[in-house]
Amino acid sequence: PVSEDPLSDGREGPGGAVSGGGGVPALDPATLRRRAKLGVLLLAARTVAQQFIMWGGLIYLARALDPGEFGIFWIVQFAMSFFSLFGDAGFGAALIQKRDEATDEELSSVFWAQLLLGSAVVLVVYVTAPWVVTFWPDLPQSSVWMLRALSLGLLLTSARVIPAILMERELLFGRLSVIDLVLTASFYGSAVVFAHRGYGPYALVAGVLVQGAAGLLAALLLRPWRPVLRLSLQILRPILRFGVPFQAKHMIGFVNAAVMPLYAGSALGRYSFGLVSWSRNTAFFPLMAIEILARVNFPLLSRQQHDRTAFVQTLERTIQVCATLTLFAVALFLGLGPSVVRVLFGDKWMPALPMLYAFAVVSMVAFISPIMNGALDALGKPQVMMRLGIGWTILNWVACTVAMHIRSGALSFTIGYCVHILAGNLAVVFVIKQLIPDTRIWPKIRTAMLAGLGAATLSRWGFLPWAGGPLTLAAAVVATIATFVTLLALVDRSALRELLAMLRNRLRREMIR
Repeated sequence: PVSEDPLSDGREGPGGAVSGGGGVPALDPATLRRRAKLGVLLLAARTVAQQFIMWGGLIYLARALDPGEFGIFWIVQFAMSFFSLFGDAGFGAALIQKRDEATDEELSSVFWAQLLLGSAVVLVVYVTAPWVVTFWPDLPQSSVWMLRALSLGLLLTSARVIPAILMERELLFGRLSVIDLVLTASFYGSAVVFAHRGYGPYALVAGVLVQGAAGLLAALLLRPWRPVLRLSLQILRPILRFGVPFQAKHMIGFVNAAVMPLYAGSALGRYSFGLVSWSRNTAFFPLMAIEILARVNFPLLSRQQHDRTAFVQTLERTIQVCATLTLFAVALFLGLGPSVVRVLFGDKWMPALPMLYAFAVVSMVAFISPIMNGALDALGKPQVMMRLGIGWTILNWVACTVAMHIRSGALSFTIGYCVHILAGNLAVVFVIKQLIPDTRIWPKIRTAMLAGLGAATLSRWGFLPWAGGPLTLAAAVVATIATFVTLLALVDRSALRELLAMLRNRLRREMIR
């Protein structure tokens, strides 16, 4: 799933809800299905609202800040993410995935352990910050305090772990949707205000801190919970058996993502690094749609793992919906990319256009691994993705190094970076076909891919030439939507009917309830 900070580098057996702080009873299968379906709708509505907030904030920030200022923030944020790895031991995922109900002692032990880890990380960051930033020679001295300030956000995030876990396990996605909106609105709202007042990259740091405080307050209000004074290593030990491999995947993912800020940030400089990071984040921004179903899927699939038919059906529906949404976004970027960048973000971001195209192309398969990651976690097999992650991390570093050796530059680095995304997702498909052979992956992607490429071609040659302003760009987007839907129906009308029927049935059932 996608990071809660939209600017960051971007989600056993059938069991009941967590019992704790409120004595919530175990959930029966009918309630689980109802809440999961309602969760999809609520998360979809939340995502639509988030899109407006995020795009408005991103457009303003891209106009108010230059690529170099974005580069400073992303590099400092990467440094902070390194320390954050040691402030989490996978406690949250372990409690969500566990088959039986969590006790107050388990929840409290996780809470205090998480808080102690977070406090230790803040102390380490404060002491080592002056040495950390020296790795990037062109960072300003003020980056030291930016890093120290960002570390405080880790404490705020740690304090809301348990309320979030409770809502995840109870499938209370309506409340989680409210929290997500609060996080998004508080980050972009505060960042825009500080950017308007001329604080430069500090505006983004302030946004992270305001977001953390607002998210903590919202979580405690929507799912009140009080810890008891209990920290038991005996209780934490079985939780860590799942949590540590789960967290190890994040560490491998960190090493994989580190090639961009660590290697490119140093070799290209903060300006070119800002362009590459912006193009990747913009191209992958639509992948946030995956969060809608992937976030529901982890707790839901954890309860369906012994019902293989239901498990596979849920997984296939997720693949189909995410493929449709992602490929439509690819059509927009490939077809209307120049107008989107110039009209929305400004001419200063036009040098990032080639990198935007490259990331958009590879995003056609980039949505697969997050979905399958959640499915494997639900099956209690986080080590599978961990091993795959080691392989594509090595490939990423090698490909990026070779690409930069052949020809140094932002586009060369981007092409090298895209190699591991393509190869990694194809490897995930191969593994899933071995573990869950009855899962249909390519048939669920094929129709959307053909429709997306067709809509991109028509938009490029038919709509782009006259999409030179806000109104004409909006008209071109509408025309691209119509083209995509039409091609979707022409290529495979049954797939479109199935998708529309699924959404219509869910709406009807939730309205009846």
